[in-house]
Amino acid sequence: MRKIITIIMILCFSGIQAQYMPDAGRITPLTENASFSASGGTNLSYIYDNNINSYWESESVLPENYITNPVLNDFISKIQNEFINRNRAAFDKNTNTKIEVNDKRPDEKYRFNILLNTPCNLFIASLKLNINDTVKIFVETTKGFHLLKHLLPTDSYQLKKIQLNDYQLIKNITLVSNSPFDVFEIAALDKFPEVFAEADFKTIVEIGQIYSRHLCGQNVLKSEILISNDHKNWTKIIDLHPDAIAMVPIVLAEPVYARFLRLVHTLDLSDYGKATIWELKVYDRFGPFGRTEKMIVNSKTMRDRIGVNGFWGWGFNTYSDNIPLSQGADKYFKIGNLARSYHNMVWDIIKPGDKTNFDEMKNKGTNVHDWLNWDREYSVWKKAGFKIDASIQFQQVTVHDSLWKSPFDNAYQYGFEFADHFGNKNNFIELIEVGNEPWDYPDGFYSQILDGMSNGIKAANSSIKVYPAAFQATFKAYEKYEYDNYIGSKLNSSVLKNLDGLNGHFYSHTFDEKGNRMSVNPEDPRSDLLGIRNLNKFRNVNLPGKPLIITEFGYDSDGGGEMCDHQECVTEDQQAAWGLRAALLLLRNNADAVYWYFFANENRNSVLHSRSGLCSSASKSFEPKKSYRIFAEFQELLGDCILKEVISETPELFCYLFVNQSTKTTFAVIWSISNNNPVERKMIKYNFPSEPVAVNYLDDNLRWILLSANKREIDLEINGFPLVIQLK
Repeated sequence: MRKIITIIMILCFSGIQAQYMPDAGRITPLTENASFSASGGTNLSYIYDNNINSYWESESVLPENYITNPVLNDFISKIQNEFINRNRAAFDKNTNTKIEVNDKRPDEKYRFNILLNTPCNLFIASLKLNINDTVKIFVETTKGFHLLKHLLPTDSYQLKKIQLNDYQLIKNITLVSNSPFDVFEIAALDKFPEVFAEADFKTIVEIGQIYSRHLCGQNVLKSEILISNDHKNWTKIIDLHPDAIAMVPIVLAEPVYARFLRLVHTLDLSDYGKATIWELKVYDRFGPFGRTEKMIVNSKTMRDRIGVNGFWGWGFNTYSDNIPLSQGADKYFKIGNLARSYHNMVWDIIKPGDKTNFDEMKNKGTNVHDWLNWDREYSVWKKAGFKIDASIQFQQVTVHDSLWKSPFDNAYQYGFEFADHFGNKNNFIELIEVGNEPWDYPDGFYSQILDGMSNGIKAANSSIKVYPAAFQATFKAYEKYEYDNYIGSKLNSSVLKNLDGLNGHFYSHTFDEKGNRMSVNPEDPRSDLLGIRNLNKFRNVNLPGKPLIITEFGYDSDGGGEMCDHQECVTEDQQAAWGLRAALLLLRNNADAVYWYFFANENRNSVLHSRSGLCSSASKSFEPKKSYRIFAEFQELLGDCILKEVISETPELFCYLFVNQSTKTTFAVIWSISNNNPVERKMIKYNFPSEPVAVNYLDDNLRWILLSANKREIDLEINGFPLVIQLK
């Protein structure tokens, strides 16, 4: 009986495990459950189809579509009622009805004189006439008469647009001819035409963040977002740049509450001008990254949770045992105990399915490079004290899908041979990532490789842990990005059983209001770094209890004798201060470990990620930048501590509590986030959990300054660099 119960429990548990939830980390935008409408146009659903490459296109208001729109063509309300009653067919927004002007005046002329109630500004007028002789069009303004245009018999039955925007305070418009004529329609526009699309949330909702791709052509003068509760009274909440190319994140200073949200484009007076909206997403104050979740205390020390991305030879183009002392693995060990190696599959095998022959590297090299012996390289990293993460690099551009004749079997073979050699026989590698950023493979292809390689690694019975490539759980493919790195489409329930954790890459990038990508401090609510919250949610649902590692994060900056001049660059101070804060923020958001990208600058021009090094490039002798020193100093002070508690997280400052597990000494780490100059200090009054006894400014020669206040609340000078405070 007990055996039967056990079998039932196993079957039930297996069923539970199989309930894979691909969108577990994604925050559903409010617009996903809203109904949409527009002033006109085509493909309305493309505004909310989760594809930034499709778009709604408005109608062309000019030359004639505005005539039937009472909001744009309100000319009839500006004319004296008695005149309208006699000539209604000329203003009825129907270009096929007419009135006849056949009363000859004393001056032998035929006139149609439109008297306005009060002087007003008009931008354009549209006329459709049938004439046998020239018709002159005059306007009278408060400053006199002006002849606008001559219409000829050849203009009959044509809708003619007449520019009026140079004339202000028009009192009347007069049509004069020597012969009778027919007036089919006269319309006027008293403002620049507007087109819009809007969302109805069905009830009043909190609006805090808006993500909009509203790229338009040159016909759009301005763009703005309005809100309303009654669909009558509208309030503008933000101006947009109509030429912004990217999906632009907008964080409101304070949340607003509304039922309706409208994105309005104002067009110029060109004929056939149109506007577009590519994607519109609305969230509450927490945006697409959601609320900050409770921190789970991790028993690992800071030294065991912070690492660095490296590469064969640490930039010296030779084996690490040939590198001068304190310039290779032992130099970067000061940053933390973790080292991630970009292990190129194409250095090992010519094509998937080939045997690796790792056991013969000492004498023969690999199948691709007869000089390459990974054992020689990794033994130096291991000796320096690193726990090594091997990121197996392959993607469509380097290992085309056509080369994988049997994706599962080919990947299984490589995974088994790798784990057997680097795990069982040599104990070099702690964990394997099945790919780095293999985002360019066709749909469903990567999961076959992951399934095969993870099965092969596990079949070798080594101690090596298996992680997938880096993915994010915030946005589906083409929902925000031009590439597909959404974890929900890359994993499936069958591969989860072999995974020992999840992996992500998060850089603190966003787009400004003009659509330019830039770097921001890690606490910025627009920062892509906060995508860890979504990946953490995904992990908690689909791989509960398994670690989450962030194998790339960092900033590009100048320093070390090299300039950084691409648009994502930050200052050397910002790289150091924001970089350490980014690491702490990721760890606080329940990352098990984080790896800085990169150990050194690349020896090339300033482009994205080429200046992200903790040191300069080989051409500048790998000179340490301030970021290297700040990370090393942090580890010297707190490397043996665990992150114990979040004390404060406000728009002005963050403060975390650390505890040395051996000495039981407690430390507070506090920093300001209120400006872009981390060096700039300001005075605060802060109440710590216990009495502060000493402070240490990481950016100031690493020395303890004793305090004698003997109270928990003290006046303190802080800046953007994390300040370490020893507590009593």
